[in-house]
Amino acid sequence: MNHYRLKLLLSTGICIFTTTPVAGAAELPQELIDCRALASAVERLDCYDQLVDANAASTGREAQSGAAQEGQPASVAPAAAAPAADLSQEALFGKDPVEVRQTVQKATGTSEIDQIKALVSSVRSSATGKAIITLDNGQVWAQTDTAKHRLADYDLVIIRRASMGSFMLNKVGSKKSIRVRRIS
Repeated sequence: MNHYRLKLLLSTGICIFTTTPVAGAAELPQELIDCRALASAVERLDCYDQLVDANAASTGREAQSGAAQEGQPASVAPAAAAPAADLSQEALFGKDPVEVRQTVQKATGTSEIDQIKALVSSVRSSATGKAIITLDNGQVWAQTDTAKHRLADYDLVIIRRASMGSFMLNKVGSKKSIRVRRIS
């Protein structure tokens, strides 16, 4: 997950946590639990985005109606609950990506995974002859090395973390791997 998506996910989750009433300290809103249950990171992020957008729209209407009732212009109305200062986009700006990732994991109660398994939806070649691999979970990965590959549609692959922040893609049942990076 790139740095921008990680920050977006953090701000999305924090906005939901801080603006959604919760019955008990350990209880989460069902909508948030439903989003977290989605297997695809892209779908999960879209779900969080929709919750935040809906929440922001209703919070904006509440702030305007509250200010109107008090006879104040909407711009003077107290702001809706904001994300905790130490988890805001501004507070995270410029921090080490590892520290940001750890902060997000702590706030969301998740841990980082070392690999994923997926089916190849399509494989095409870039202008330089390197593979562009689209997976059934919506992710798109690009080959970064010049190793030969024999990937085809519907192949089961494993992408695992490698050294120095890189990733290796292996076709299940093959000992050969190629180095890849996520592009979407």
